[in-house]
Amino acid sequence: MRADRLKEEETPLAELLRTLLAQEGAIPFWRFMEFALYHPRHGYYAQLPSRRIGRRGDYYTGPSSGTAFGRLFSEAVAEAWVLLGRPAILDLWEQGAGAGWLACDLVGALRQRAPHLAERIRYTIVEPRELPRKEQEARVSAAGLSNHFRWVESLDGTERLVGVFFSNELVDSFPVHRLLWRSSGWSESFATWKGGRFCFVERPLPAGSQWRDVLEEPAADLPEGWVVEASLDAPLWMRQVAGLIDRGFVFTFDYGFLPQERFLPGRAAGTLRAYRRHRRESDPLAHPGEQDLTAHVDFARLQRAGEEMGLSSLSVVDQHHFFVGILSAVAERYDGKLPEGLTAGGFQTLTHPEFFGRTHRVLIQSKGIVDASSLSCLRFARSVGSCPPDHPPATN
Repeated sequence: MRADRLKEEETPLAELLRTLLAQEGAIPFWRFMEFALYHPRHGYYAQLPSRRIGRRGDYYTGPSSGTAFGRLFSEAVAEAWVLLGRPAILDLWEQGAGAGWLACDLVGALRQRAPHLAERIRYTIVEPRELPRKEQEARVSAAGLSNHFRWVESLDGTERLVGVFFSNELVDSFPVHRLLWRSSGWSESFATWKGGRFCFVERPLPAGSQWRDVLEEPAADLPEGWVVEASLDAPLWMRQVAGLIDRGFVFTFDYGFLPQERFLPGRAAGTLRAYRRHRRESDPLAHPGEQDLTAHVDFARLQRAGEEMGLSSLSVVDQHHFFVGILSAVAERYDGKLPEGLTAGGFQTLTHPEFFGRTHRVLIQSKGIVDASSLSCLRFARSVGSCPPDHPPATN
C-alpha cells in the first residue's frame, strides 16, 4: 500500500472505525456516514463551521456567500408575522445554522427595515455541538444581537411555537441507506475495511423491506447496478418539526428531487457525493471525518411526513422563483428601493441557474394558517424539475 494512501486514510476517525469494523464486521453505510459526519469529537460537523464552509472550506452555501439570503428571507418572515396576526412574540427557529451568517443577516435586516417587528423576535438556534455553537454565539455577540437569541441542543418536543422554523442545507446531510438493484433483487451497501482501505460490500435486502415506498418504480426496467439513497432520519425529523409548530410556517431549503425524478437516467449512480476543498471526491469512504458527505433530499417523503403531523404543503419551489417573488414584492412595497446592502451579484448567486437558483429548492409548509397565498415567495411558484442529473450541485 502506498504511503500517501495510508496517510489519507489516517484521520482520527479512521482508527475508531477500523476498530469498530474489526469487532462487528461490515456496517450499513448509513452508520458509516453517521460516524463520519456526527461523531461528537472527530466527526465532520464537530469542527468550526467557518473551517468547512466558505472559500477556505469545502463548499459554499447561500448564507455564507453574502447577506442577500438573510435580507430577502427577512421579508418572508415579516409577511409570515402578518399572516399569524402580528403576535407579541414571533418565534424564529433555525437548525443547521452554520456560523450564524443567516441568523445575523436576518435579524439585522429586520432591525433596519421593520424595527417594530425586530423587537418581537425570539430566535432559537438548534445546535448540539460545542464548537459550532461557540462560533455562532461569537458572531451574534459581535453583531450586538445577543438579546434576541438562545440555543437549544435538540428538538425535544416540550415547546410549541408561533412563528417560523427554517433550515438551509440540513436534510441533505442526514445519513442515508445506499440501495442497489441487481438481477437477483435489491441489495444494501455496507462499509468494511479490506486491502488497506474502506470499501463497499453488498447484502441482499430482506423480503418485505421498509423501502417499498421508495423503490416503487418497477425494478425490471432498471439496469444492473442502479443506486438509490433513502434516509430514515429525514421524515422522523420533519415529524418532530411539525409537532413543534402550534401555528406558523416551515421553510426547508435544500437540493433534492420529486418522485418523478428519482429514476431519471442520469441518476443511475445515485446522488451520494463527497466534497473536500471545493472538489468532488471520488470515494465517499475515504478520509472519514474530513470530507463532507451529502445526498439529495426526497421532498415528497418530507412533505408526506409533515402532512401526517398536521402541516399543509404550500409548494416546492426552486430557489430562483422563491427569491424573485420576494424581490418583486419588495420593489413594489418600497417604490423600487431594494433592501440596504443587497447587490446584483449577491442576488445573482442565490437565483442564477448556474449557482443556487435551480439546484436548490424550498419546501414551504404551514399550520393554522387559513390562507397563505399572499406570501410573495409563492408568486412564481410552479412545478419545476431539479437541475439536470449530470449537473453537480452548486454547493455540497
